[in-house]
Amino acid sequence: MESANAAPDFKEAERIGWSEKAGVYDDFAGRITAGAAAPLLEAVGLGEDMAFLDICCGTGTLAAAAARRGADVTAIDFAAPMVEEARRRHPGISFAVGDAEALDFPAGSFDAAACAFGILHLADPDRAFREAHRVLRSGGRYAFTVWLGPPAHQFFHLVNEAIAAHGAPVELPPAPPMFRFADPDEARRSMEAAGFRHVEVTELPLVWTISGPRDVLAYVEKCTMRVAMVLDRQTPQARARIHEAIVEGAAALGTELAWPALMTVGTRQ
Repeated sequence: MESANAAPDFKEAERIGWSEKAGVYDDFAGRITAGAAAPLLEAVGLGEDMAFLDICCGTGTLAAAAARRGADVTAIDFAAPMVEEARRRHPGISFAVGDAEALDFPAGSFDAAACAFGILHLADPDRAFREAHRVLRSGGRYAFTVWLGPPAHQFFHLVNEAIAAHGAPVELPPAPPMFRFADPDEARRSMEAAGFRHVEVTELPLVWTISGPRDVLAYVEKCTMRVAMVLDRQTPQARARIHEAIVEGAAALGTELAWPALMTVGTRQ
């Protein structure tokens, strides 16, 4: 029997973490992820009166953009506080708590679906792809975005270098590789394995304009999950050195950080 004090698995750790950070997400990460909304909706060919599912909706930015196009929008997230925040920000859209790996909708319910930066937070992303495929109608398109990894992604490169230089190895809950789908070939292969066809992969050259280097440290604390888990498991002294290295490194990068993403889209036949 599992102890009541056992550490949460990866999925539960992610749910808890995003539940705690719902109120500050748009102050940092939301300013960047919003840049992928229009490309995602264009990729799935979203138009007026189409039934659209926003998977891992967060605070509702993508859902709201879809609603402005006249789509019939349904949006889910596994963190209840994220859903509450989305409802507060975007009244009139259907938001609900839901699991991307076990969608509570009949087969063929939607004309299009998308997942903006949620795949890397899932314990079983391949199951999530199969679920997205299942709930689409024939001809429906599904798209998702992930961050590219270092060194192309300046934030992750900077943070990883700081941890490697000043931190110690720590044990995290078992999880899929964070940048698995930043590899275009792997993204394409996985989508095809889930049943999608005509899979296309595109890089999105997003950037984050910061007011100062401490914005980067704030992002680490307020809008990351795996990195935050790594830092939480460091000694106070090591964590302080890592924080200092992040701030120093961010100061050297200037006010615009390259924050590239990869978008993958496929069609259910």
